[in-house]
Amino acid sequence: MDTEKSSGMIGVERTAKILSAVGDSDIGNLTEIARRTGLNEATVLRYLNSLCALGYVERFNANQYRLGWEIFRLGQRAFANQVPSDAVLPTMERLVNEFNETVNFAVHRDHGVVILDVVEGRRAVKKVSDVGQTDPWHASALGKALLATMPDSVWRDVVATAGLPELTTHTITSMKKMAAEIKDIRDRGFAVDREEAAEELTCVAAAVPSSRGGPSRYALSISFLTHRLDPETLEHAGTRVIAAAREIAAKLP
Repeated sequence: MDTEKSSGMIGVERTAKILSAVGDSDIGNLTEIARRTGLNEATVLRYLNSLCALGYVERFNANQYRLGWEIFRLGQRAFANQVPSDAVLPTMERLVNEFNETVNFAVHRDHGVVILDVVEGRRAVKKVSDVGQTDPWHASALGKALLATMPDSVWRDVVATAGLPELTTHTITSMKKMAAEIKDIRDRGFAVDREEAAEELTCVAAAVPSSRGGPSRYALSISFLTHRLDPETLEHAGTRVIAAAREIAAKLP
């Protein structure tokens, strides 16, 4: 029984590794997936054939692989189980229609900030986020908006654990500056990432108020290419994202 359990767990771990490698791979061929998982190609091919048959992976261009429709379906179900889509998507779509920029909805999950849904604008050049992507606490508008809803002792612990790595020349890398940033966010009601996570990208975010009045679990943001954002537009975006976050809060259980 112990041997069977061990073998089963190995199979589960390999499947998870292969799915992650397929999702993260640049080329998606067998060689790259095997390299990312640390498994030999024969083993990876055997798992890929089974995953393709089940719809979790799709083969294309003869020898390349990408995540299949079944993964998308499960992902949509996971999102629906987290938050009712009709409570979030209409509000996100209205922001996109107004600003024609990417709108993101994120959750504080475990020790990270995870993107739950993305609605993209129609511009040719835009900020692209992926569902499931993790944003940095200290350098993203989403992360900072959520931090600002926490008691000082709590957000300091979160930041101390996650660290303050320098992602760009604009990243906040000291606890003293982060404390001042948190105060500013609380005063104005929304957070701004001024090219702190990526060059040429400015994001505006607001936390979705908690029905219980404690730290927020969700946050909403609009992502702008910096050259398309002037101070007046930034303030307007801040006002609109606060209103949108409150609108979503009113629909959540």
